Amino acid sequence: MKKNLILLFTLVACIVNAQEPEARKVTDISKGCSVLLKHTFQDDSITWSGGCKNGFADGYGKMIGFTKGTQTSTYIGFMQHGKPHGKGVYTFWGNRKLEGNFSSGEPLFLEENLISKVSKNIVSTNDPDQVYVGDNNESALYYHAIIPDKINGTVVLMPGTWETTEHAISSMQNFCELAYKNHLAVLVLSINQRLTLTDTILTLMNSMFSDAIKKYNLPKQSFVLGGWSMGGLFSLRYTELANQYPAKTVIKPVAVFSCDGPCDLISIYNNFQRKLNKNPDQNEPAYGINEMRKYCGGSPDEALNKYIYYSVYNNVDSGGNAKYLLQTPVRIYADVDPVWWMQNRRVDMYDLNALDQTAMIQKLRDLGNQQAEFINAYQKGVRLEGNRHPHSWSIIEPNEAIAWILNILNEP
Repeated sequence: MKKNLILLFTLVACIVNAQEPEARKVTDISKGCSVLLKHTFQDDSITWSGGCKNGFADGYGKMIGFTKGTQTSTYIGFMQHGKPHGKGVYTFWGNRKLEGNFSSGEPLFLEENLISKVSKNIVSTNDPDQVYVGDNNESALYYHAIIPDKINGTVVLMPGTWETTEHAISSMQNFCELAYKNHLAVLVLSINQRLTLTDTILTLMNSMFSDAIKKYNLPKQSFVLGGWSMGGLFSLRYTELANQYPAKTVIKPVAVFSCDGPCDLISIYNNFQRKLNKNPDQNEPAYGINEMRKYCGGSPDEALNKYIYYSVYNNVDSGGNAKYLLQTPVRIYADVDPVWWMQNRRVDMYDLNALDQTAMIQKLRDLGNQQAEFINAYQKGVRLEGNRHPHSWSIIEPNEAIAWILNILNEP
């Protein structure tokens, strides 16, 4: 497979990635047995040593991936309908590895006793607005739930752009396992598109919360909301709306956290524009600008009020919507490592989320919220795939984060 496109799974950039292809069938010509892989090209090929069912790899075996005859990846483990399903080890890029349980091609890494506790709850069979993508063109919208026998509270995890629910669970494996042991339910929502918390997204989140509250008898007054990247922005913005307009939301989170999510869409737009000015062929900033122009109604100069509305904080309007978090414990996690970004992505501090994140937390503290915290987990960012990356779920330390949540839930 191509060196930068061999993953079975979607890797997520700082804010968004350009649109990714759905899985493509690649066939072991000698056996007539196929696997389904993302990120492939016509000159890619595979061999598969295991069984075959209805023309697709099935059961235990070894897959070797090649690009123009050169080995570039391997998977050893169980397959179902041409996708990793069950225990397996996937290695790629020479030194990166995914090892554990897989579910329909996605990593679902949890302790064995918890895998059976994960349920997929479909709330809609249609996704006309494409709010969840990278799922092989499936149309179902759902949430994954991990429910303990006794429930003291609920933590909601929002994936980042293009991230699957399974990848989010796997990236937060220790967090989810600790939550379960401490009687906290975990919900992971199948929303990984939009750069704005539109009414469509808001309605979908509400329907998922309503379904989970009814199905699992979750206490409405004990929800903590959090997410990675744009999922962090959605978590903060939903909580602001819950405080400003309680009738618009099903729950009112008692606390909220963001894992390196952006805060000010005006800054994001301007940063994307700077990147395009440097290199007009970049997919990520072009995608981001098109998204914001579509859902905000133009550029910040043309639709300033919309940008202010969808942002969780901004410098234009005395902090903007941040004031609706004055009574809510707030955490923003970041791994502020500008040298890494300069060396690996050729960007500077102006492109990092941390500038607006720290400004927002300082604004909240100036206004009296002493439970607003900025946590710099310096050099703690490592992706699930093993590569160093500051923009990662791993900057949240599981034990400390769960203790923070339990302390809030146990407050009178």
